[in-house]
Amino acid sequence: MSSIGPGYKVCLFGVSLDTGNLGVSALTASLIKIILEIRPDAEISLLIGNRSSSPQNLEVLGQIRHINVVNYRLSLRARIQEHLVWILTIALLQKFLPFRKIKQKLINSNRWLRTLAQADFIGDIFAGDSFSDIYGLWRLIIGSIPSMIALLLKKNLVLLPQTYGPYKSIVAKTIARLVLVHSNCILSRDKESLEVVRKLIVKHIGKKRVALCPDVAFVLESNFHNKLNTQLSLDLRNDTSLIGFNINGLMYHGGYTRDNMFGLRCNYKLFTQQLISRLMEETHADVLLIPHNFSPRGDVESDYDSCDAVLQSVAMVHRDRVHITIGEYDQYEAKGIIASCHFFIGSRMHACIAALSQGIPTVGVAYSKKFRGVFETLGVGEMVIDARFIDNKGAIEAICENYKNRERIAGRIREKVDNAKQQINDLFKEILIN
Repeated sequence: MSSIGPGYKVCLFGVSLDTGNLGVSALTASLIKIILEIRPDAEISLLIGNRSSSPQNLEVLGQIRHINVVNYRLSLRARIQEHLVWILTIALLQKFLPFRKIKQKLINSNRWLRTLAQADFIGDIFAGDSFSDIYGLWRLIIGSIPSMIALLLKKNLVLLPQTYGPYKSIVAKTIARLVLVHSNCILSRDKESLEVVRKLIVKHIGKKRVALCPDVAFVLESNFHNKLNTQLSLDLRNDTSLIGFNINGLMYHGGYTRDNMFGLRCNYKLFTQQLISRLMEETHADVLLIPHNFSPRGDVESDYDSCDAVLQSVAMVHRDRVHITIGEYDQYEAKGIIASCHFFIGSRMHACIAALSQGIPTVGVAYSKKFRGVFETLGVGEMVIDARFIDNKGAIEAICENYKNRERIAGRIREKVDNAKQQINDLFKEILIN
């Protein structure tokens, strides 16, 4: 990596600002903010699977920045120069050809490879949790190819703070080990993932930097509004206690396979309805349903569809106390909306991080191991309810108990947040400047 100077070129994999998933947007915006604070001279390019190579716009550090996109495609109808298989083929060819000039000519013939070859810093965050076969082996294979191409070009690769594993198949373990062994630096956002890494590359662990780093979204900025756009009037300036509730569309619909893909013991769809009924009966709070994934209506990922379905199930006597946000908003606005809450329940990881990073007592209703590790960053691992191992009654009882203790929990969280942000800043200074 080069010292500070003009035109420090940064390439990022596994991030985007236009997926509809605000968790991915939060990671992307946070990474870009961190990099530009430490390296104001950085020229940032997203090397991602995308239909368009048009720049993505981001307001960061008080300015609108145009972030370069160098796209690859998987469609058979895509231009061959943009197709990921073609890019991988050229990378393999140049790897085994003995002549430097021919190698360079091959690389320069393709914009994606040329941008990568010129980079001073290359980082992959795998959307935070996709360096795993939890969402299927094919997603892991495709997601790992950009990092493998960087390694074929003999570039230093930094695996940015994320979850590692689980790896349920031998193929998944082999792919993960290959990328990990040849990476220059490995940052994990939780201790359990660090152990997964150490076991996979035990013979190589002493040859590279492997470190714990809190999720980068802890530093995300917030855009706060005093008046929310909801289906019923909800004025945040009054004294109403507000419970934020993020419902995960993927969990609600049973995963991509729609047949309890994540092996939940909890009946999540029924749980969401039962929990709201219990909160209506035992508290004086209003509940605000907050989508954090804006996949198209009808898509299995759509949080809005699930929130809307739950709203329709609420008894008429309680309808004036249950609200849903209307319209789409970006990652900054989502964090601002969550800032309005006095207590938060979420099943999207970065919806929970948006709450935790603002000192809001938060319960994570989890479908994977990633939740507990991130919550443990702030010393509140017990606030995670793992839906794989608990039934509806147990989950609801735990949430209600945490709600009673919310003020004490909030104090514990606030003490840890600043420390987490400082850890992130210190580690990124080390990897961006040497």
